Amino acid sequence: MKTKDKLLGISLIIFIFLLIFIFYSVFKSINFDNLSLDILFYTGGKLAGLLGFLFLSILIFSGETARFFDRFFGIDKIIKFQRKFSLVTSLFIILHPIFFIISSSSILPYIIPDFSVIPLSLGIISLYFFIIIMLSSILYKRISYKTWQYIHILIYILFFFSLYHAIKIGSDYNYLPIKIIFFTFAMLIIIGIVYRTNYKIKQLSNKFLVKEIKKETEDTFTMVLEAKNNFLFKAGQFCFLRINKNRLYARHPFTISSSHNEKDLSFTIKLKGRFTQEALNLKKGEEVIVEGPFGIFTLDKAEEKDIVFIAGGIGITPFMSMIKSNLHSNIKRNITLFYCSKTIKGTIFKKELDNIEENWLNKVYIVSKDECQGNVKEKGIISKELIKKYTDNIDNSVFYICGPEQMKKYVIKELKKLGIKKENIIIENFFW
Repeated sequence: MKTKDKLLGISLIIFIFLLIFIFYSVFKSINFDNLSLDILFYTGGKLAGLLGFLFLSILIFSGETARFFDRFFGIDKIIKFQRKFSLVTSLFIILHPIFFIISSSSILPYIIPDFSVIPLSLGIISLYFFIIIMLSSILYKRISYKTWQYIHILIYILFFFSLYHAIKIGSDYNYLPIKIIFFTFAMLIIIGIVYRTNYKIKQLSNKFLVKEIKKETEDTFTMVLEAKNNFLFKAGQFCFLRINKNRLYARHPFTISSSHNEKDLSFTIKLKGRFTQEALNLKKGEEVIVEGPFGIFTLDKAEEKDIVFIAGGIGITPFMSMIKSNLHSNIKRNITLFYCSKTIKGTIFKKELDNIEENWLNKVYIVSKDECQGNVKEKGIISKELIKKYTDNIDNSVFYICGPEQMKKYVIKELKKLGIKKENIIIENFFW
């Protein structure tokens, strides 16, 4: 069993036990014979509060340690999980005071802090902090990076205010398993804060200078960065790039297109939006902040099998890095590249790929609009027939897919029709 599957299995078991303890602590003292609507809503408020605290703790811990667990799950999947899980967390946190308001028929004590009752006031303030953090997450592209960093500190204050609120007011704190849950998550959050702070300090040195901006096609370009220090990464990984100019607030993920053997660090970018336009206009010597590398879309999973790359448009980027790495490797892997693009002129890296004349690389260009010419021999879409036609060892191959969502979904269906197992289909997801 893979480490990833083991971690998921252990996490799920722990999560189920935590839910059992919480539900038991809330319902163990209820007399169901005399259950009224007020008691039902009051109990719902307690349950929502404990679940909200549990989910908030998981959300914060997964965020603080995302860079560590990236090696197992991929930070892109962790971020996707957090976005979905934050909606569930929001639901329970908001229901917590609402149920109490309904059960007591009183509103003001639950929305206006009364500092004569500190624990309750801190709980109300925590609610407002949570709303601010959620709004800033939705509007992250319009908030400066420094502002977002300051808002992020609210997450720690929110957690410890909530913890104090739960300990001092929550009647279930006397139940030993609940005490253990509170103490454990407090320790985990502290560990997460230390880890994230240490990581951020190390990342301060990842400042690169623009060496060159190369136009690849009409709507793509490659940003070549000159590294001040050695930057270690695996072919197929991506980084977050940040440009501190012209009110460009958000960081953006881009896949590395250079090989780890190259001195410079390159990112091939499709023009789409203001950030990429500003990146295109960068001048030699200007600074770019690089955070990473991240991602598990690498050749580690291929083991000794043959490799099949299926790329669409800008999805060629991680594969270019992998092909370059294979070119400089002592052990050559057999690679078949299916590269789909609309036009021959819009085929990124075509000249560079054509110059790689190695027996281990089989290139299959597919265009959807142009007529076939030269070494472009296929027109239309990639199908199971095409995959079977050009893949020699189909049953002993690992398939890597990167490109537009519609293409990926279609290719996965075609591969399944060919009997390719799920574990032999590796997908790169765009998540930003």
